[in-house]
Amino acid sequence: MIDALSPVASVFTYTRGRMSTLDDGDEPRAFIVMRTASDTAQVHPLPLSAEFAIGSVGDVKVADAQPEQLVLRWDGHSVNLVRAADGTFVGGKRWEPGELKPGEELSFGNTQLVLGVSVPLAAGGRRSFTHHEFRERLYEELSRAIRGGRSTALVMIAAAPGEGGRIAATALDSFRAGDVVATYASDQPEFLLPDTDAPTARLVAGRILESAGVEAAVGFAVAPDHGESPERILRAAREALQEALREGGGIHAPPHRVPRPVEAITVDARDASTVALIERIGQAAEQGAAVLFVGEKSVGKSAFARLLHARAERLGEFVTVHCAAIDAESADTVFNTRITEAAGGTLFLDEVGELCEEGQAALSSRLDVLDSAHVALIGTTHRALGGLVERGAFDARIWSVLEGHIIEVPSLRSRPEDILPLAERFARESGAAEPIRVSAGAIARLRSYPWPGNVLELRNAMERAVQLAGDGDILADHLPSEPMSITASDGRLREHVDGVERDAIIKALADSNHNQTHSAKRLGISRRALIYKMEKYGLKRPPKSARRA
Repeated sequence: MIDALSPVASVFTYTRGRMSTLDDGDEPRAFIVMRTASDTAQVHPLPLSAEFAIGSVGDVKVADAQPEQLVLRWDGHSVNLVRAADGTFVGGKRWEPGELKPGEELSFGNTQLVLGVSVPLAAGGRRSFTHHEFRERLYEELSRAIRGGRSTALVMIAAAPGEGGRIAATALDSFRAGDVVATYASDQPEFLLPDTDAPTARLVAGRILESAGVEAAVGFAVAPDHGESPERILRAAREALQEALREGGGIHAPPHRVPRPVEAITVDARDASTVALIERIGQAAEQGAAVLFVGEKSVGKSAFARLLHARAERLGEFVTVHCAAIDAESADTVFNTRITEAAGGTLFLDEVGELCEEGQAALSSRLDVLDSAHVALIGTTHRALGGLVERGAFDARIWSVLEGHIIEVPSLRSRPEDILPLAERFARESGAAEPIRVSAGAIARLRSYPWPGNVLELRNAMERAVQLAGDGDILADHLPSEPMSITASDGRLREHVDGVERDAIIKALADSNHNQTHSAKRLGISRRALIYKMEKYGLKRPPKSARRA
């Protein structure tokens, strides 16, 4: 990750396609990230008070370049382009001698360079993260928390205009070293609190608001109680925040072991694979047999299960059993209750592969009761249940009922024609004005991004895009950039830098109460450059009445 604009960035180097941090001491340092025609990426530090030449000869040698294609000089405060040969461009324009800014792109032939300048950490070593950095830390912390059986809390806050920066600053002054403060959107700070349970997270959020002297709506969720995947925990925290907003403030959390929400799916499917899937569901509805939906997490298996229930035109209810929430003590009670409720309808086993041993025994002993009560059985799983049966880790009798009719739900990236209709639906549900305005660049980003978190990641991304767009169009830069190694195909380096740059600007504006002069100083760029970049990324300044006095 090239954090070129962060006022507290560290020097970075590429390792296996990712950025890792190096100790940069007490002085700012300058470096360039270069990608050549061979698609290899390199990081070169700039020497202090000395010329640094790039070309067919010089400090960095590039084939098919002029002897001195370009010469840079770093004086400890700024980087200047001293001279360059024909064919050198800065920001897409013909080069001119003068000062370069962090994040500036230089190019010649098939070679791209991006300038970075590190700045020492602020006193105490604390800083606010961009949302891009925050997501990376969330993934890392959740992985560690799940392995170690520890709780991790995610706190989302919606403050009055101008108060978000005050809350973030208060948190930075009081949080532990491992806690993370970031900016989700304007006046919407977000906190990541490792090794923190729900009561502690509620207490911490309350104390931060009290110390800051502000009132705000707060939603929080704790892994693994409210979800184990990053997208699930983000969704749970955002839904808790929405509940807090509806209540006019306060601190809200989802209920313990919150039921997984059903991911929406377009019934009038656009993608051929989804059309074929719905045809199979229609056939299964006519047969009336038990069905097992398989596929990656959050691909919409639950929604397709509901569609199957509706197509079967059953008189009874669609009754859900959240299998991951069942423990040894509750198993018998849960299945006795749910089977009674599902009489004449459908018993839906959400992620049946997560059933504990006692839960499997309770269900297996009641399979005959399902027939007598005219209950249809539908399950979902992202696990290979057949393999679990072979190892003795899953009940063979349950598997014998479910394996007769297995329907695979493709990942979202495998049904690209569904992405835009879903994105527009999620934007509408997130409060975007009609008609939904999505730029051509945003459509391209939606279609090219691989959506590893499937439908739930798309929902989360569109909610944030609506927040960032305000009353304007949803732009490509409001959406996540494609996960990639730095050596990916043409143009990806610039796209990656743009994503980090956009998030850094959002954070700087929030921290400076949208004062453009102060924000530009934090970012190390001119006010004119900031205004240009705000226009580029669709970041509109709020009305004067909405900013903190």
